[in-house]
Amino acid sequence: MSDSLPAQREEAHKAVLQMFTASTGLPIGLYEFKGGEPVGLFPNNANEVFEEHCLFIQSLPGGKARCEADQCNRARHVYFSSKPQLTLCHAGLYNQAVPVIVGNQVRGVLLYGEMLIDDEEYLEASLRRHEKTVQEMELDEETAARLRELLLKAKRYTLDQLATYQKTLPRVEEWLYTLFDEEQRMRRSVEKVTHEILTRLQAVIANAENMILEFSDCLPPEGREMLHALLHSALALDTVVQNLGEYMEEYRFRPEPLTPILYEAKRLYEAEAARRGIEIRIRFSHPPIIEMSRHHLQYAFNNLVHNAVKYSFRSGPGRQRYVRIEGYPAGEYYAVVIENYGVGILPEEISSGKIFEDGYQGKLTQGEYRTGSGKGLHFAKRVIERHRGRIEVESRLVAEEDTPEGRPHLNRFTIYLPYRRV
Repeated sequence: MSDSLPAQREEAHKAVLQMFTASTGLPIGLYEFKGGEPVGLFPNNANEVFEEHCLFIQSLPGGKARCEADQCNRARHVYFSSKPQLTLCHAGLYNQAVPVIVGNQVRGVLLYGEMLIDDEEYLEASLRRHEKTVQEMELDEETAARLRELLLKAKRYTLDQLATYQKTLPRVEEWLYTLFDEEQRMRRSVEKVTHEILTRLQAVIANAENMILEFSDCLPPEGREMLHALLHSALALDTVVQNLGEYMEEYRFRPEPLTPILYEAKRLYEAEAARRGIEIRIRFSHPPIIEMSRHHLQYAFNNLVHNAVKYSFRSGPGRQRYVRIEGYPAGEYYAVVIENYGVGILPEEISSGKIFEDGYQGKLTQGEYRTGSGKGLHFAKRVIERHRGRIEVESRLVAEEDTPEGRPHLNRFTIYLPYRRV
């Protein structure tokens, strides 16, 4: 999931909780469970509506820890029982604990109150619990008397009022969770379609570029214009879909083998490479399992392999050209090298990081017909870094003489991916 989504949802929950507090005067918390343990979410103004009794007992030695543990235990009990309960806190005030249930699943527990119940029987139970706390905390007479005084000053509510709250508030939270679930479902649908479109668009762009290189001289002007129009339309659509994908997609990390991703990238561009007389070679040492968001990493390597093919020089008589993809363990990382022989990258473009800037195209590629949006490396670097990895770039001039395609460089991109994303 993108980093902003949990924060947005958290703020939505807080807004609902804050509205409840503003209308009732009662403090409230929403407890969600992660790994079986409760995690509390509270409105921004939570401390402003705490009872003096609660603030006082939390100021005593060990008081705050007792309060927090007590709240978590009550939330946990309601979470596993799936039943609302009127609970008495360790210090003698009542709280209503209500499960939020969506599709027969408890998504969280609302805990609100810090109040007395306007009924003699309930009041006696509060005082008995107060006396027990005094003994457990070994409070002196003066502190115990002050605590009792503050207990009796707490807000009082009737059971009818609490029944109304129990009916309305959980329904609002249930609606909010349902809304989030629907948003998640839509995002996943868009993500899946986006990935499919991007994969196919990359092949369309590669084929259109190759057709221009192969047949441009043979076609009449109208044919060349049509090919250029096709290519530019595909590039424009690719940019739009990339932007959509970056906004909508969620990163979901799980351990998966890395080699299928690189073989898929090879398969996607093998036809284009063959037409240029270039062989894509792959070799792995100890093929790894990497904690990855698979389709993000796939798209990143697609871009890197496509660049290696696109910016390679053609083979010719007595020359063999290739794109080399090699993987090997490198300490806590697995390294993937993507190497080609072709158009170079200037040292200042590497040292300044310009080649990874959004929309940037290398100076040595200008004047050649090698199209691109300048987004591929930018996106690839962002994905690699999200995986807690890094990219290192080398570009070395290997022959001083000019060729019809330019001065040849050996270019090497080394991607380091951690086995586990710490």
